[in-house]
Amino acid sequence: MSRQKYGLCFLAAVLLFLFSFAAFSGAGAMNDPDEKRPDILTIGSRSLAADRQMPLVQFLHDRHTRAVDGQCTRCHNQTTQNTPEFTFKGIADADITARMEMFHDYCIACHGQMKAEGSTGPMEAACRSCHNADFPIGSSWKDLAFDRSLHYRHVSSDAIVSSVSGTEDNCSACHHSFNEASKEIFYEQGKESACIYCHKAEPAVLNDLSEDNPQTVRSARQAAHDSCVVCHLTLTEKKAKTGPVECSGCHDAAAQAKIQTLEDVPRLKRNQPDIVLITGWESLGDDHDENAKLIAAHMDPVAFDHKLHEAQNATCTTCHHESLDACITCHTAAGDKKGGYVKLADAMHRMDSTASCIGCHTEHKQSENCAGCHAQMPDKSLRDQACTSCHNVDAKTRPQNMLTDPESAAGLAAAVLKTRTTSYEKVSMDQVPDIVTIGVISKEYHPSRFPHRMVVKAVFEKADKSEMARAFHGQELTLCAGCHHNSPPSMTPPKCGSCHGNTPDIAADKPGLMGAYHGQCITCHQEMAVASVLPTDCIKCHEKK
Repeated sequence: MSRQKYGLCFLAAVLLFLFSFAAFSGAGAMNDPDEKRPDILTIGSRSLAADRQMPLVQFLHDRHTRAVDGQCTRCHNQTTQNTPEFTFKGIADADITARMEMFHDYCIACHGQMKAEGSTGPMEAACRSCHNADFPIGSSWKDLAFDRSLHYRHVSSDAIVSSVSGTEDNCSACHHSFNEASKEIFYEQGKESACIYCHKAEPAVLNDLSEDNPQTVRSARQAAHDSCVVCHLTLTEKKAKTGPVECSGCHDAAAQAKIQTLEDVPRLKRNQPDIVLITGWESLGDDHDENAKLIAAHMDPVAFDHKLHEAQNATCTTCHHESLDACITCHTAAGDKKGGYVKLADAMHRMDSTASCIGCHTEHKQSENCAGCHAQMPDKSLRDQACTSCHNVDAKTRPQNMLTDPESAAGLAAAVLKTRTTSYEKVSMDQVPDIVTIGVISKEYHPSRFPHRMVVKAVFEKADKSEMARAFHGQELTLCAGCHHNSPPSMTPPKCGSCHGNTPDIAADKPGLMGAYHGQCITCHQEMAVASVLPTDCIKCHEKK
């Protein structure tokens, strides 16, 4: 057998040896088909796996961490600061054959040592123990959302020390920029961004042994482990309160549910605006006539409450998916390579993306407070939308300097938003009918006494708690369309029987009156999770004769 072939088989034995560490960790045997774990890492060479038909190794990381009592440097390189780097020992400058042999040598040696101490793991001849095409354990790995709450807990931590002397906050301990000329990282205050903007997704195979791995910037996973796990390990040694160091601590659903969540999270310090005027033009010069042409060629601007939207989302990356720059920096009016040639209008109006305004608003309409009405309404195309709900600044009647000067534009946007907030028209409850009697099936049941005013009041109160609902409904009377769906807002809408007859109108896809009532009421109760009246509880609404 050639050295390379022997090495491959050895890698097989060594690496998936690591999975059979039940004796090391005290974990159960790996024969439970329903077992799922968050710590499964894939190790191996994609190219060799295809050429030699040797399955890649599925490695149980936490099992091995416990087996060596948390001594990460048993497998990982150690820095000059005596902290581990999360790459396997010695493989950085080695060719593929040498890398393969290193994995085999280290793993088998460790298994042998553990065997001498009374534990065991796969040895040389057990290639398929590690290279197992039918690996019986499924992955339960769950991405950790580093939301505003978790971010603030790190920002406010006394245990995390700033890397730049004289700075008030500890942002520099994690955030950095990269100097292309010197190939060094440095800290820029006020320029902090999400890690994923530079550190992209992990390749398909972790610890890939292939020599043609094109990555030059550490992946998001590797960067997070190099920073977060090392920091947690360092603080653990200092007996300070810190986060987890095992995979399950961050990537297990049950563990994530136990993470403390702050209800009132202070705003990020990133010099972000409170209110902005979103326009279709990126910049304007001093030429009055050219500015006038540019303004006339675009939709009216949008007065946007940036501060309010920050508070409604878990992270900035919900909207700012590639950078924290203004959307128009990448998504220009005409389309640009930086934004994947997605034009600004398309980026803002895509219904299938939560990074867009329309997409995010559409998703919010699925919440319990909104779905009772919106789940039964057909989605409108953009041409049917009321553009002025968002494009609420009449640019043609404004002085040009209010649109071209950033400070003046922000002031204009704030004034427009204040007017919209205060113009929400309420309905006097004494004008709303209290009890509505419905007797469409009174042959078998007594007429239903529908508590109309109570239901209307509950719907109005839910909408009043939502800034978005108040802004887009414009007035409380609009909410009546949730039931009276084909009539204009009115205190005296037509009776349901005006459109719905005693039998269904098949041609118009219109239910009969009884079907319309049941479809409307039952669907609303289901979507809004009304527990007091179950959909199957007929007697709750209809007393039987």
